[in-house]
Amino acid sequence: MSSTESTVVAISRFTVAQKAARDIEARFVLRPRLVDRHAGFLDCEVLKTGTDPVTFVLITRWESRAHLKAYLQSADFRAVHAGGDETGADFRVYDLVAR
Repeated sequence: MSSTESTVVAISRFTVAQKAARDIEARFVLRPRLVDRHAGFLDCEVLKTGTDPVTFVLITRWESRAHLKAYLQSADFRAVHAGGDETGADFRVYDLVAR
């Protein structure tokens, strides 16, 4: 199996008012990077629209669904998301088909 066949991409999307976007963007820039040390983590990207409301898209790549699942059940995941206002976030997991 090639690395492309096993790579998993998790995408979370949420929308906030322009006035909240600066704080959220700062949180992403200054994130504690706890996810980076988890087995199977490959990388992370954060994108945003420039409109009001602002939509953020968080993309993480993992070696496998098992690695992603372990992170989602970890204390680090709970710590990163504690106090965050992600109500209504759309979260989906995809298998990478081609690059």
